[in-house]
Amino acid sequence: MEENIDIVFIVIVYKDLLLGGLGGLVVYLYDYSKATRSNEEFVFRFSSLLINVVLGMFVSYGVGTALVAGTPYRDIILMASGFSAYNVLALTESRFAEYIFKKFTGDSVKDKQGK
Repeated sequence: MEENIDIVFIVIVYKDLLLGGLGGLVVYLYDYSKATRSNEEFVFRFSSLLINVVLGMFVSYGVGTALVAGTPYRDIILMASGFSAYNVLALTESRFAEYIFKKFTGDSVKDKQGK
């Protein structure tokens, strides 16, 4: 019975990673098509595409662990998180740093900058 639970967990994780990677792929192709339509210079690089896919997978896995498996629209949320991986990471970076600073000092970063 426990083997079935492990298999289901592995399938859910792979699905989350696949959806996030798909979101990362789509955002790269979207940026490429947007640049070509506006006659901007955009060089298609496989390494950049791979980085987008990996970041999308990373963010979607993090979001997927916060969502219950039966959540409505879970797949769309995971694809959207992969699509907006750079924005999610930037927000997490800024909020996490402020959270840690506040935990250790009791003050916020904005309070320290204002003094």
